[in-house]
Amino acid sequence: MKNIYILDEYQSSVQNGIGTFLQELVNCFQDENICLVEFNSSEKAFCIKSENRIKEMRFPVFQRNGFLANYKIIDKFFRLYIEDSPDNLFMFNHSPCEKLMQLLKESFSLSKMTFTIHDFGWTTPLAGNINLLKEIVLKEKQKRMQDKYKGIINYFHEEQRMYEIADKVICLSEDTYQFLQEIYLVKKDKICLLANGLKDIHILSSLNKKRILKQKMFLPQEEKIILFSGRATYAKGVPNLLESFKQVLKKYPESRLVIIGNVYDPSHVLKLSKSIAAKVSYTGLISKEELSKWYRIADIGVVTSLSEQCTYTGIEMMMHGLPVIASDGFGVRTMFQNDVNAKVAKTGNRKKPKEFTNNLAKVLLELLFSEKLCEYLGKEARKTYETRYTQEKMRAGYEELLKQLYNQ
Repeated sequence: MKNIYILDEYQSSVQNGIGTFLQELVNCFQDENICLVEFNSSEKAFCIKSENRIKEMRFPVFQRNGFLANYKIIDKFFRLYIEDSPDNLFMFNHSPCEKLMQLLKESFSLSKMTFTIHDFGWTTPLAGNINLLKEIVLKEKQKRMQDKYKGIINYFHEEQRMYEIADKVICLSEDTYQFLQEIYLVKKDKICLLANGLKDIHILSSLNKKRILKQKMFLPQEEKIILFSGRATYAKGVPNLLESFKQVLKKYPESRLVIIGNVYDPSHVLKLSKSIAAKVSYTGLISKEELSKWYRIADIGVVTSLSEQCTYTGIEMMMHGLPVIASDGFGVRTMFQNDVNAKVAKTGNRKKPKEFTNNLAKVLLELLFSEKLCEYLGKEARKTYETRYTQEKMRAGYEELLKQLYNQ
């Protein structure tokens, strides 16, 4: 039996996909000892609690700097409460954590260590532009690159060092699997490709049940619901989605865009939707139960991110059998293929955002005007979930990871 320590930053995880990932990850290790290490928890002082088979080490918010900057304090607490053993596995999920990983490697030399890539440091500042990242890495010693992209270059090399320290680097998409080898120069045998999985909670609703639910939610029966779930940011393609929806409404006025999740720049996002405010609904962060209702009444799901690893939003949409409109962004394109399990809107030239906006409007209208296409893509999306993204598939992957780590 292995002792698995899963490191988490609590305050952010409860609001994003990492939180969902951790819940599913715990279910993958049903026969192991699990300890969830929560940094920035709601506790006022360090404590250890146990619930069912899971132990939790909860660290309060550090008064100075972020938790990763307090690696020496964390190491001391770990050495007090954790005995080094070949059966220990530390699983890192947050970056940049090179110093913490290196110190734990020294203090727990018998233990194993993994790092899971939920995102890269360059994706948001470069809007997921992989070609630009390649150029920066290729020409990083040039003064022009140093002056403009010094922060990205430094972060890139810190990521490289983190991956070197880890015994295994877990990636969630085929894009990242290739990128680690080609750009980060990580050896193939160190990389483990493990897609996210999700427990099947799909509820098949009849048209009558859908009508009743829409009535309870005060939504017009004739409106088609276009659903976006996630952080409403530029990196998630929300400005492009809002601009494209303005075009959609001119040709299909009986439609509504619903944005579920936190809006990180309200003044900018709300300004973009000002002229179509009556047709755009913002719910903010809602419970899984409430989210499930939206999935049951939605007609189309959209995944417009400029880059992702293995989006849980996309998996949820496939699980619920929604016809999906997706970008061809880094990572997203490995989950959704045009006319196979989705309609894909090409992001185009990043310096010309109207290209992506126009492409989104085109495919949105294509689906709105074709129930037959929606039905076909919804069924294929559900098949993709069943073959690639179930909880069982994820569990089998992590069982294989343990075998590789411990040569079982």
